[in-house]
Amino acid sequence: MNLIDPKVVLDKKEGVVEIKNYINKIKIIKELYTGGSNTASYICQMVGISLPTANLLLSDLLEEKIVVKEGRGQSQGGRKPDLYGLAEDSFYVVAIDLNRFSGRAAIFNTKNRRVTEVYTKNIPLNSESATIDLIYEFGQEVINGSGIPGEKIIAVGITMPGLVDGVEGFNHTYLKSAKKSLKEIWGKKIGRTVFIENDARAKTLAEFKFAQTGELKNVLGMFVDWGIGLGIIIDGKLYRGFSGFSGEFSHSPLFDNKDISCSCGKRGCLESVASGTAVIRLAKEAIALDSESILAKMAQGKGADLDPSTIVEAAIAGDQRAIGILSDVGLDLGRGIAILIQLLNPELIILGGAIAEANQYITTPIQQALNIYSMAKLREKTEIQLSKLGSEVGLMGAVAIVNEHIFEDSINYN
Repeated sequence: MNLIDPKVVLDKKEGVVEIKNYINKIKIIKELYTGGSNTASYICQMVGISLPTANLLLSDLLEEKIVVKEGRGQSQGGRKPDLYGLAEDSFYVVAIDLNRFSGRAAIFNTKNRRVTEVYTKNIPLNSESATIDLIYEFGQEVINGSGIPGEKIIAVGITMPGLVDGVEGFNHTYLKSAKKSLKEIWGKKIGRTVFIENDARAKTLAEFKFAQTGELKNVLGMFVDWGIGLGIIIDGKLYRGFSGFSGEFSHSPLFDNKDISCSCGKRGCLESVASGTAVIRLAKEAIALDSESILAKMAQGKGADLDPSTIVEAAIAGDQRAIGILSDVGLDLGRGIAILIQLLNPELIILGGAIAEANQYITTPIQQALNIYSMAKLREKTEIQLSKLGSEVGLMGAVAIVNEHIFEDSINYN
């Protein structure tokens, strides 16, 4: 069964019944991929087919070794039903996580488990067309180096910062030289379906899909690295907004800091005072005042390579200036989060990124700010939680986007 480009298979098939059966097989595969293993009776309800049809198609998929039996489900009064799931090697997806300066990539199986090493490459995001080629070459390098048969790798997920329109496939902040959809450009080059998304939205979706338990419906993800990214889950679905650019809360002018410019060109934005960029600016000022501090010694020799994680490490080591920087940043960040709580009333807010690794040095001032700026009735039912996926969240975000949209074109085939 060709899963790299099912539409090609569909276009070649003859007969309404064959096409219908093929589409229903795709629906079963998608259900097992996104929802995990389940019984034939549950699958037929989710896919919208009869139980005899489900059993027939599952039998075909078992023979093709795409589906396997994974034990027994719970009995409803009789014999325990078989549990069906995807074979781990049914297919694979490539996950590429880009930041402003570099990229990480790996391959994941149908159980969303990483099966290769994590590849890294220096890829500074800009508007050069050569950068688009570099990203393609990076993906191809991962595929070629994996040893996995090419026909088993069916899709590529790519996350990146900026104003990313995941539906149309454009990044309006970086890679602006692309005249065609990035999804189309990379898809043709790699020969597989490509999905792209803003990194914060993708990371939030990954945390929501892969790291949470229970029936959560309304979740925010705030990822603080060089900038501040926000992902929004409403009623269990990723919210993109009308133009696909939701989550640009960090560029809201909340502060009267007229001397500090934001990367967007405005002044007074949340990002200008509460991001990794702000932490570095404050750290350089602190180092100039005290060249013998723990922070200064840790930063020695790094120059332009000084990054937010160094300040976090200094705070954990007990440097008072680093602790003070994170406290100031946390208070400002908490002020922004308080507004989000007032507007969206989420059940859970997930904090991730380099700054979140400071743990209590950032969460304590955030909570202090929430006590000041948000209504008690709203904040008391909103949980603040650190990212559970840690350093894997970017790659898992790319997987989550594939997981969300894979096979859509084939399922909606007319």
